[in-house]
Amino acid sequence: MPKTWIEEIEDLSPAVLTVRAQAQSVTDQGRLYWNGFMPRRDVNSTTLDDVTTLDFRPVADRREWNQRGRLLPKRIPPRRQIKIVPIEMYDLIGEEEMQKLMMRFNGDQALVAGEMAVDIPSRVDQMALGDYRRLELDMFEAWLNGSITQRHPQTGETFAASFGIDSSRITTALTAWDDAGVNAYDELVAWYEDGLEAVGAGRGVALRLATLRAIQADAPDLANGVQMTRAQLAERVQDDLGAPFEFIVIEDTVDLPTDGGTATSSTKVFEAGNVAFVPADNRIGSSAFVPVLRAYDLVRQFPQAGIDTRGVTVFYDEEITGRELRIEAQLNAMPIPDEQRVWVIDAGV
Repeated sequence: MPKTWIEEIEDLSPAVLTVRAQAQSVTDQGRLYWNGFMPRRDVNSTTLDDVTTLDFRPVADRREWNQRGRLLPKRIPPRRQIKIVPIEMYDLIGEEEMQKLMMRFNGDQALVAGEMAVDIPSRVDQMALGDYRRLELDMFEAWLNGSITQRHPQTGETFAASFGIDSSRITTALTAWDDAGVNAYDELVAWYEDGLEAVGAGRGVALRLATLRAIQADAPDLANGVQMTRAQLAERVQDDLGAPFEFIVIEDTVDLPTDGGTATSSTKVFEAGNVAFVPADNRIGSSAFVPVLRAYDLVRQFPQAGIDTRGVTVFYDEEITGRELRIEAQLNAMPIPDEQRVWVIDAGV
C-alpha cells in the first residue's frame, strides 16, 4: 500500500493523529502517577547537566563593630549528566491485512478508508498511553531504586543506568518488617521521622497493600482490644508524629514486555516491599520533555493544529517497498528524581 494513499485520508494524517495522541490524558484515566510525583518540565536538549538540590543551611555569626562577619561557605551541589533516549511504540499495517480489507469491500478504497479511520485512531490511543506507561514505570524505578532499566525493543537485552543517588537515601531493612522480632508500626514511625529530617515536611508514604497489612497487624490495638481500621491507623501515625500523614497504596499493573517480541507479563508499577516517603508537595523530581524532531515538520505544515513539539508525536514509516506501513508514536521524556526528596526503604514485605 503506497504511503501517500493513507495520508490522503484527512482523518488519518500524521497531524490529526498527533493531535489525537496529545489529547490523551497523562493520568491514563486516573491510573498514572508520574505527573503528580515528577511533573513535566520542558527542556531543549537530550543531554542534561543536572544539578541536584543542595541541603545546606549556613548560619551567620555576630561580629564586633567595624569588623568583618562570617564568610559564606561555598557548597557545590552534586552534578550529573543525563542523556535522554526516545520512548516509542509502533504498529504495522501489513500487506495481508490490507489485502483482506480490499477483498472484504470488493476493492472499494472509500470503504477501506472508512474502516481504517475507525481502527487506526484506536491503535494510536493505545500507543500514546503505552508511551506514558513507560514513563510511569521509569518514574517509579528511578524513585525507588535510583536507576532506570532500559530494554532493547528487538533483542530484549537490558541495560541499567544509575542516577547516582546517595545510598543512605535508598536502604533495605536489616530485618523484614513482618518478622516476629520487630514491630512494623514502630519501624515505620522511626524511619518516617528520619525522613522528616532528611527531606522535610511530608504528606505520608507510598507502599503496597501487603506492607500496609504488616504495619496494621503490629499497630497498637484500640482500648477495647480491637485492631485498628486503616483509617484509624493513619490517624494514629499522624497523632504520634504530630504531623499530617496518609497511606498511599499503589497496586496498579501494566502489561510489561518480557523479551524482544510481543510477549508480556502483568507487572505492578510499584515494586513490592518498598516504602517511599512522599513530601508535603507530592514532588519527588521532574520529568524532562524534549522536542521530537519530526514534530517540527508537522508544526510548520499545520501551524493551526496546536501541536506540542514535546508531546507524543505520530508519523508513518513505509517499509518493504510499500507492502507494509508502520505507525509510530514517539515521546522524548525522562523522569529525573531529586536526591534531596528521595527517602525509600525496602521493608522486605
